[in-house]
Amino acid sequence: MNTPEPAPPSLFGFEVRSGQALRFLRAGGGVEALEIVTAPEPRQRPDVQPIAQWDLAGTGYRERGTLYQRDGYFEFWTTDVGGYRIEPARGRIEIPESKDEILREQRLWGLPTLLCLIYRDDFPLHAAAVEVGDGAVILAAPQRYGKTTLALAFHRRGHRVLSEDLCCCRLRPGAELLPGPALLRVRPDVYPGSPPPGTHILAARPDRVFLALDPDRRGSSAPVPIKAIIFLRESPDEIRLEGALPSVALADLWSLNFRLQTAEGRARSFRQLTRLVGGLPCWNLYRPLRLANLEPTVDLVAGHVRAL
Repeated sequence: MNTPEPAPPSLFGFEVRSGQALRFLRAGGGVEALEIVTAPEPRQRPDVQPIAQWDLAGTGYRERGTLYQRDGYFEFWTTDVGGYRIEPARGRIEIPESKDEILREQRLWGLPTLLCLIYRDDFPLHAAAVEVGDGAVILAAPQRYGKTTLALAFHRRGHRVLSEDLCCCRLRPGAELLPGPALLRVRPDVYPGSPPPGTHILAARPDRVFLALDPDRRGSSAPVPIKAIIFLRESPDEIRLEGALPSVALADLWSLNFRLQTAEGRARSFRQLTRLVGGLPCWNLYRPLRLANLEPTVDLVAGHVRAL
């Protein structure tokens, strides 16, 4: 009997080809090739004006990211890892040498990969996503609104985590989500002390505990139809779902969408987000940010989604 070939590693719908050990990949579902290579020598920061600079989220210390655009490629520099060269048209990302391979991979699946998926005409959202039944539910919110904690609660109830911080969305023609890194970065104050079933710990740091999903809980990165978008809100004492006005939902998604700051980039994002909001139910989820409320929150959301 012939043993079937293992499914190629994938992420965000890319078939990932790399000689480096990457820890957060899924299996199968990739179409376009994304080549990851290590820079043969240390790269020097470009001596040109950057097109964007910002503080990097998800760290307990001050770090900065800087994006440069060159002729046919981009360079993304972080103060904690170094420089990435991104060639979206070739589907190729060059990563720096680094002693901290987990942090280097975390940065890789952020902006460098975003630029490649935007070139593919997909679009990113700063949001988590989980699978309920046969569809994806986007959990949208800025930082510290409990996206990862709620995604982990869905995982505990048997739902697949599709993304914990960054969603890749597609409109072809219906709305689809392409699963991202099989990773959960949990704040130490909500970490239960040991890895929940279906996960294993990769690193414990002052600001985050890195949990990787076990292989049997990852699935592929093939597109999953999006069933609903849920905006996480805070409530002092009750858990409830309310319909979100399309105009408010569009404004919220605009604030959570990464785009190149050009007229073409902004126009394309506006068209994509308008279509996304116009074709899906959007809800506001109000709940107290307490661990005791996680299970009833999951039950409420799952019940509404299954009723669609």
